[in-house]
Amino acid sequence: MSNAANSSLGVQPLAGTLPSQCKRDVDTLRRFVHTLVSQQSLADPASPPDFREVLLTGATGFIGRFFLCDLLQQDTKLVVHCIVRADGAEHGRKRIRDALQQAEIWDESFDSRINVVVGDICQPQFGLSVEQFELLCQQVDAVYHLAADINLTSSYLDMRKNNTFSIRNVLELCLRIRFKHLFFASTMGVFPQYFCAFAHEFKDRRIDHQMQPDLTSMKETFPVGLLGYPWSKLTSEQVLLYAQQAGMPLAIFRLPQISLSSSGYTPAPDLSVRVFAAAVDCETLPEEFTFRSSNEAVDSLSRICTAISLNPERRFTIYHCCNPELEHYDLEPADFGIYFPEVPYELFKRACQTRGESSPLHGYWAVFDHLGRYWFSKNKPMDRLPVCDHAIREDCPTPIEWPGTWVKLKASKEWIMAHREEWPYPIARSRLDADRLLDRGERYARDRGVSFDAACPSWMREALRRQVEAMSAPGAGLLEDNLSDIVFEMSRFLRNNAELARERRQHPEIGGEEIVRPVFIVGVNRSGTTFLHRLMSRDRRFWTLRLYELAEPVLWSGEYAIVAGSPDDPRRARMQEILEASQMLDAMEGVHYFDADEPEEDFPIFRAAFSAWVSVARFHIPEYGRWMHENGSRNAYAYHRLTLQHFTWQRRQRHPGRPGQWLLKMPFHLMELEALIETYPDALFIQTHREPTQFMGSWNSLVERVRSMSSEPRSQHDLGAEQLAFMSGMLDAAVRFRRSHPELEERWVDVDYTDLVRDPLALVRDIYGRFGWSLEETAMKSMLSWQLKQEGKRRAETRHQYDLRDFGLTPEMVDEAFASYLDFITSLGIR
Repeated sequence: MSNAANSSLGVQPLAGTLPSQCKRDVDTLRRFVHTLVSQQSLADPASPPDFREVLLTGATGFIGRFFLCDLLQQDTKLVVHCIVRADGAEHGRKRIRDALQQAEIWDESFDSRINVVVGDICQPQFGLSVEQFELLCQQVDAVYHLAADINLTSSYLDMRKNNTFSIRNVLELCLRIRFKHLFFASTMGVFPQYFCAFAHEFKDRRIDHQMQPDLTSMKETFPVGLLGYPWSKLTSEQVLLYAQQAGMPLAIFRLPQISLSSSGYTPAPDLSVRVFAAAVDCETLPEEFTFRSSNEAVDSLSRICTAISLNPERRFTIYHCCNPELEHYDLEPADFGIYFPEVPYELFKRACQTRGESSPLHGYWAVFDHLGRYWFSKNKPMDRLPVCDHAIREDCPTPIEWPGTWVKLKASKEWIMAHREEWPYPIARSRLDADRLLDRGERYARDRGVSFDAACPSWMREALRRQVEAMSAPGAGLLEDNLSDIVFEMSRFLRNNAELARERRQHPEIGGEEIVRPVFIVGVNRSGTTFLHRLMSRDRRFWTLRLYELAEPVLWSGEYAIVAGSPDDPRRARMQEILEASQMLDAMEGVHYFDADEPEEDFPIFRAAFSAWVSVARFHIPEYGRWMHENGSRNAYAYHRLTLQHFTWQRRQRHPGRPGQWLLKMPFHLMELEALIETYPDALFIQTHREPTQFMGSWNSLVERVRSMSSEPRSQHDLGAEQLAFMSGMLDAAVRFRRSHPELEERWVDVDYTDLVRDPLALVRDIYGRFGWSLEETAMKSMLSWQLKQEGKRRAETRHQYDLRDFGLTPEMVDEAFASYLDFITSLGIR
């Protein structure tokens, strides 16, 4: 990359005057650069594809360890020289290995391509001998300078040796023999508006492409004697930009707030980590504390920056490395069942100070006194940061992916729990508390301008209380470490209900949407319902519910006509990310295939109403099951219809005038067929059937896997007996309904599992014929194509292994329990 190309990129000089000490340091280092360049004729730099050896500083730091990992992964021939303070090369190698292992990113293949350079970035020529430094000058093609003192309580004078004058050694390396590329880790914090979270007077202060900070604003916000860090970075930037003008290829990565990683590794010294740790320590939260979605994952940033550095076509000098798109809402500790009183900043400070030097925030109060009103403020952007990320989007050759807040926090929690013996702070404990959950639900409704009764009516509140009571019973055996996931899920249901209520208030016509002849696939679990549902969904005549819209039924932007259901629907990416981050995919491998784009059964709607039979299977909560039996599900089915009216209205925004027939699927509808037919009087039914001795072993295994994610293990024999009674009771209820409603039989199609497996498309033709539907050729081709893909996946996946006897059951016991159902399907000619 030529200097001419770099110099035309529009990085403007600073307007105004640097503080006197910063200016002196800039002038001193510029003279050093001028002397170096004028005394020699430097060869051209290597092109990034020709990088063979690079130097990395800060390899054992939070950011540096991830850069090292990504450099070694993105270029498998690259050798990375790492400057490390150590007693010797082996000690240095151990420090690097330990750092990467701690972050759970070490790979043994890295070892041979890491060259340990025992040195100190603050010493002249890194403290190396003349020969060692000269050899590095000959070998290295590029330098990644990440090492820095990031202490926010130090003055500029305290930091200049580490952060400013270490640049001298880096520049000497980059300006000897031939020009080397220099990739420098700076900070978005050079901008007061970013450092102050764009709160209050900074709310609309935009950070534009290749922009320099406003020095007047910096001086007002960052006293040089208190906050030296941003000044040390800005001073270094000015020297490096001067060296760029002399011909040195340069990229400045201004990094955002970083304290999380997708691997879960969490740096205890980080200030944002300390804030929450201090809150846990004194069981008090400062008002407006949230887990900001703008706290980016270090591994995502590392991948972006290293990919840009290795891109021979990169065009820009300064990269604002952050995601301007904020999540729709910031998560709060209470969303995870962590309930502390929220108090004004001064009271929070006082509570922390009673802990003395043991408080995680001891020694940081000068900074918080100065900036706390910005950091703990509601008056800041909620949808998008006013930051231009054009440079990273243009120059990063790989897709940019920003993990969501939930994913980052979940990984962090799991990493901390796995390292609890070495974690220096108290660990927050979640509580499952119905009153607290309802308080959150009321808050969600209030924030969205709707009444709590509209979002969560009294019957739903009672259902929530019953479910929480049953889950809190000792027999439920919930794992304490997993309570936060359970509370978060229930909080999400309450939030979704408030969003739905707001959408109804904004669009009252939703209540007039008609749902005509919906089709319900109601076969028993493990009888091919998922396969049939997804196969038939290939026909465009049907509307089906995707997993991502069940998880997030309202698209907060309201762009249903353009975005909803498209590849750009942000709910899709969030759902796929959650699937990959959760334990669900591993737990269900070979049992049930999840895909954000595939239709799913509609039990999440009932779970959002806290009236779902699936919860009785997911948890050992027999008291809740008895309450469900006694209470019935009419209210829950009315809520189901209301939610389906939302989805109908949403689809009509995208496809106005296009007819659609809902194709729904849930085995547990068999428990509540009376309520279903009352709610949907013109419903059609497809019931799949399979021998109970075949599906019970598979079902028990599935329940055991799902419960293992949240509950203590129970005796397999106890589980077998419990589920035998549960499943046979469900099918008995279905048989009673069908026998008592012969007038509805013309609306039922019964499917033998064997026929479905043997010839799926022939079976689909039969279903269409029975209901008088036309099966278009395009639909048939789409079904055939999907079926062939599934056969390939099935051959490649790990098969589900189970044995009925593991659960204390015999074929005779199963047949006896299902005697009524077996008689019924025999009468249909299926058995």
